[in-house]
Amino acid sequence: MRDFSRWLREGHAARRLEDARLPRLLGEPDERELWRAAIESSGMGADILDPAGAVRAARRARRTLHEHAIPPEAIAREAALSEELGAFLEWNRVFEQRCRGLDCIDAAELIGAPPAAPGPVAWIDTPAWRPAARRWLERHGKRLEPAMVAPSTAGRVHFTSQAGELASIAEWAAKGLRAAERFRAWICIPGLEQRRAEVVDVFDAALAPQRFGLSAASGAAPYAVAGGVPLSDFAPVRAALELLDASLGGVSLPQFSRMLRAPELQASDAEAGVAATLDIELRARGSAEAGLAEWLTLAERLAGTRELGAVGALTRLGAAQRALEELRGSRPVSRWIPAWIAAFDAAPWSLRERWSSVEYQAAERFRELLAELAAADAIFGSQSRRSAQGILRRAAAETVFQEQTGVPRIAVSGQLMDPFLPYGGLWIAGCTEERWPPRPDPTPLLPVRLQREFGVLAASADSQLRHAEDLQARWVARAHECVFSLADPGDGRSATPSPLLPRAAAEVAAAEPEPHWHALRASAPVLERIVDERAPPFSAEERARGVTALQAQSRCAFRGFAEARLRCERLERPVPGFNDRERGEMVHHALEHLWSELGDSSRLHAITDEQQSALIGESAARAVARQLRKRDPGQRWKQRERERLSSVLARWLDVERRRLPFTVERIEQGGRVLRFADLEFDVRLDRMDRLEDGARILLDYKTGSAAADWRGDRPDNPQLPLYALVQPSSLVAVAYAKVNAADLDFVAETERDALFRPNGRKSRLEGEPDFPSLIAVWERRMEALAREFCAGRAEVAPTLSACKTCRLQGLCRVPAALEDGAADD
Repeated sequence: MRDFSRWLREGHAARRLEDARLPRLLGEPDERELWRAAIESSGMGADILDPAGAVRAARRARRTLHEHAIPPEAIAREAALSEELGAFLEWNRVFEQRCRGLDCIDAAELIGAPPAAPGPVAWIDTPAWRPAARRWLERHGKRLEPAMVAPSTAGRVHFTSQAGELASIAEWAAKGLRAAERFRAWICIPGLEQRRAEVVDVFDAALAPQRFGLSAASGAAPYAVAGGVPLSDFAPVRAALELLDASLGGVSLPQFSRMLRAPELQASDAEAGVAATLDIELRARGSAEAGLAEWLTLAERLAGTRELGAVGALTRLGAAQRALEELRGSRPVSRWIPAWIAAFDAAPWSLRERWSSVEYQAAERFRELLAELAAADAIFGSQSRRSAQGILRRAAAETVFQEQTGVPRIAVSGQLMDPFLPYGGLWIAGCTEERWPPRPDPTPLLPVRLQREFGVLAASADSQLRHAEDLQARWVARAHECVFSLADPGDGRSATPSPLLPRAAAEVAAAEPEPHWHALRASAPVLERIVDERAPPFSAEERARGVTALQAQSRCAFRGFAEARLRCERLERPVPGFNDRERGEMVHHALEHLWSELGDSSRLHAITDEQQSALIGESAARAVARQLRKRDPGQRWKQRERERLSSVLARWLDVERRRLPFTVERIEQGGRVLRFADLEFDVRLDRMDRLEDGARILLDYKTGSAAADWRGDRPDNPQLPLYALVQPSSLVAVAYAKVNAADLDFVAETERDALFRPNGRKSRLEGEPDFPSLIAVWERRMEALAREFCAGRAEVAPTLSACKTCRLQGLCRVPAALEDGAADD
């Protein structure tokens, strides 16, 4: 049994082998490209927002003209009355002109004037036949009457939800398969394309539950969903197209990350692990965007630095990139295709022995598509690599593909059609008064009056009604059991059954099964709930992560365990230019050099504007150069950052001039160790100032927002208290130095007035009489946090603001109410 249009195509191809003078029949991709060129060359082509939609509409209109044998004089009468028809006629004229110039014809022309039958033809009557095809079949073929099934029963079912309707259809099919070995069913679900994923899930649950298991072998399913999906959605094709896209222009880090970690490029789990490790390094050292060759060079350098050895994915991508670079300039599409295939075989298709049957079929269909494009050089002409790849991507996206799974016992379709063959059961869904019979759907670009005159079924409500009545009678005659169903839309309204449904269809009570995941949950045994909030004690072999370990523990015990001991980290993602962390490091480096040169406040007050400008410029240049040794985002960002950093430093020095006289005693000093409980911390102080009377001030630079977050038994950031414990002698203040373009100031805990500004006041010291007493409180507090951490305390108990800066909610499952409350504070 063959589709008429496909049968005509195959016959024309066979005749052309015998007579090369026959015009070439356009393939789907080259026909679409010819239409696109015809539309874009017209006067209104530049104003069309959806060229692909315009191509589909024009092809449908041309096919309608030929299928219904609408004469040119009838079209001419309407041309002056319709702007849309005028546009289509212009596009059609250009399309036909180009076809004649290329000695080609399209499928619509073949249907409109089919050749004589090469042999006996039998056909089954169906309302789907268009007038031109029907007349040809009546003249050349033998009409067969499809087998009828008698007696048959019809029923009508009303569901309260569309999910329940789908689940019931699947259960009905499963019951039929269990009841009879030769049971076959045809199921029609209007709007299937929009619900395809949902339909597949529900039918898998009832008919192929093995697909939800962890086994790699999913096994065959006794059903098939008609229609297919775009070829570009299948993994081998998607990976091939992504590789071609990456070979042109800039590639963002997420794009390259996906390619590097793609399963298609990993020969083993070990290779996948190495690729993931390299991906983490690239997030810290890479830029936001680079060319594919630049990404590969950087990745190979980082792999060597980290001694990762040969990275299989990089080797394969490098070979693919070299294959693509062999050709340059403008070439016929047939010349680009060998380079593309070589690149595919080198990278995304190099491990094809692990493909599933569906992936093999999709790749083979993609090869067929490449062959079709290679045969159309006369149509496409010479193309640059970018334009040639654009043709390929459009062709893959517009080519619908459905894998072959044999002859299934359950057929699921979205088309309202006569299924021809006898079945054990038919189920027609969506039979509401709004959808059955279907609403008129005339062909775009052609006048509706003209379509009605020449019998286009979808052009009028009357013809749709007659068509629906005919189909409905055929459905009832095709199966022992015919079920019509409808479902409420889910917006509070109740669906109304179509009055067209057979009066003999008995109302059947709807026993709606729960969707499969709910059913499994309902039948699951009651489990004992045990809350485990105690991690193993901290061991001598483990290493704490410095001050950040106590900071996380203070905010939430689980966060301390997850970040400091499980190493749960948020993956970095490069941004254009320098990120916030890198800008903070450059501020630290610049201030380190600046105060190493100045030394004290008296020197700051004494230098001239020219000297300060030179010193700031040198400090900024050194800081940027030091950062560029780790990651270089490009010359433009380097210059921009030097200017930004110089401006911030100049304004910051004005803030420092308002302070009481001081000497910078220590700056960026490391090598100091603190010990609490069984934890040792390596501490690095940003800066320690000494006043004229010998008192000391501890400063910590902050380049983002900063507040007094060190207070309370569970401070959000115990950093300053910990730093204060490194050298508590003579300490009278600790402070954040906010060095950023938006806000330059000090946030301090101090026992003296006017330390940081002329009218500044001392702070409350958390109720303690003096700074030494406050330091003693801090010491007890840090000791308690360290003991909790070492004991393995790991309950989910965040402070009010902790969840705002945490990205572990998927791991800790913090209660939604607590999370919402934290977001409101």
